[in-house]
Amino acid sequence: MQRWLKRITPDRHTLEKLWCLKPFKALVLNRGCWTFHRHSVTRAFALGLFIAFIPPTPLPVHLVTCVILGMLFRLNLPVLIATVFISNPFTWLPQVAGSIWVGAKLMGMDLRPMLHELHHRHLWAQMSQLWAPLLLGALVLGLVAAGTGYVLAECAWRVRALYYLRRRRAKCSSRAKSAARDAALH
Repeated sequence: MQRWLKRITPDRHTLEKLWCLKPFKALVLNRGCWTFHRHSVTRAFALGLFIAFIPPTPLPVHLVTCVILGMLFRLNLPVLIATVFISNPFTWLPQVAGSIWVGAKLMGMDLRPMLHELHHRHLWAQMSQLWAPLLLGALVLGLVAAGTGYVLAECAWRVRALYYLRRRRAKCSSRAKSAARDAALH
């Protein structure tokens, strides 16, 4: 994954040459925002999951929030932005419906009467009643997704590190054994 992200992500020198980033050069081109370290990647993944649960808007709220918070906390921007794209037009309906349902359950609201009276004429009046459960549900689901994502990303990173460590040790021990065999033969 790390190699793939490095391959598709533009390097710092390419970004330095872009005219639109010249005013923000010091912020956007900060080394901390482009390095693939465990802390910056796992935290970026968790924050990206949290930001993905912001209810969809016509404005690019998700990406602007990603860039601002990523630069502020020096998180890996490619991972953060890629993770936010979990929230896309295909996932908006289940995301919004799930957020409303969770928010309504936490607030003790019964959605059945509202669903039975759902008509196109009264849609906007009913939408005003759904904002509070939507925002509360999005907050709760975002926190749960961020916590779960952080734990899973940490575990995946550690498993990957242990795999490479064991592979390196196996190579070193096989080299030592072959060197000992060669020394014993000569």
